[in-house]
Amino acid sequence: MRVLMISWEFPPHIVGGLGRHVADIIPELACESYQVQLLTLRGNSPLNVEQASAHAMVHRVYAPQSAPDIVGQVADAYLPVLAAAHTLWAEVGGFDVIHVHDWLLADVAIALKHHYQRPLIATIHAHERGRRRGDISAPESRVIDAIEWKLTYEAWRVIVCSGYMKHRLHDDFAVPLDKLDVIPNGIVVPQFTFSDAVQRRIFRNRYQPDAGPLIFAVGRLVHEKGWHVLIQSVSVLTSQFPHLRLVLAGVGGYRDELLRVAQTYGVVERVALIGFVSDDERNALYTIADCAVFPSLYEPFGIVALEAMALRCPVVVSDTGGLREVVRPESTGLLVAPDDAVALADAITRTIIDRDATQKRIGSAYRDATETFNWQLVAQATTMTYERVATEWRGGSWGRT
Repeated sequence: MRVLMISWEFPPHIVGGLGRHVADIIPELACESYQVQLLTLRGNSPLNVEQASAHAMVHRVYAPQSAPDIVGQVADAYLPVLAAAHTLWAEVGGFDVIHVHDWLLADVAIALKHHYQRPLIATIHAHERGRRRGDISAPESRVIDAIEWKLTYEAWRVIVCSGYMKHRLHDDFAVPLDKLDVIPNGIVVPQFTFSDAVQRRIFRNRYQPDAGPLIFAVGRLVHEKGWHVLIQSVSVLTSQFPHLRLVLAGVGGYRDELLRVAQTYGVVERVALIGFVSDDERNALYTIADCAVFPSLYEPFGIVALEAMALRCPVVVSDTGGLREVVRPESTGLLVAPDDAVALADAITRTIIDRDATQKRIGSAYRDATETFNWQLVAQATTMTYERVATEWRGGSWGRT
């Protein structure tokens, strides 16, 4: 089976979890039975074409990115990516299915579907109504929302990463439940160890020079991640842990607002916004942290929680979205109500103080992360969707006459 996959992001061009998902699934997906050709934006890569694995090729398309907003950038990319897709289609002799990730290149995928009359599969990683907590009054949000609805309508089947997203798309876009396939994300189990206790101590002292607890969090600095709630909780925690330090890694447009929140609550000295970190640096921080916290207001899945669990770092997360499907309450982590700084502080305190219970959760969390959420299982489930769609298409008349 020949698969044309289309994604706005692919390493080194990564904004959120989309690019990492595509990069991690392709090596497991592509094999003799499934030849994958990926179309993506060139970004900063010096290569136009590269081999991702023995049975997968990546084709990078140059598209102007001068527009001031993402909707404009997407519009500018449409014609270059569509032209590249037609060229690729001719070179390989056509595709059996088209698989597009998220809304950004949805119009390209939809155009190809109708031109070649081949079935379209869409993976929706997140949607605008969730990111904006239902408020799509801004012009940009209305455009994105309309494209997302159109994509779910045009797709033969829609893949989502959690039961939460399945029901959100059903409620928000009236997507039939039997058109939605829930396939969770996987994780490449990170490997990291310090050479010795001295190196570990030196690294920890870089981020926590005091004798207090170290709380670590990582993700895009956007409102829906709930970082402002976590900073508020620090002001509660410092009454019991005066030397506690929160280290928050990530980039985004919400950084200045988070600094303002830290100033308002008087915890500027206890909060470090360290910006972008490499995977190795992130893994090292998980290893030395007393707790990893993800207080999202909206979270379709929660891959960062899995990464922490795989590195045996105890987690506290919001009881929302896909996080409640990744973290089992009291068994693999602690869940708290979203947007509740006091409850969040209480859960962090429990994690720090009750070490026996925390260690039990760490062990269970590690097993879940490494045995349940792996890319081989994700790829197997994805190919089942491919086979179902291809079989249904062959049994019909559309594109067969």
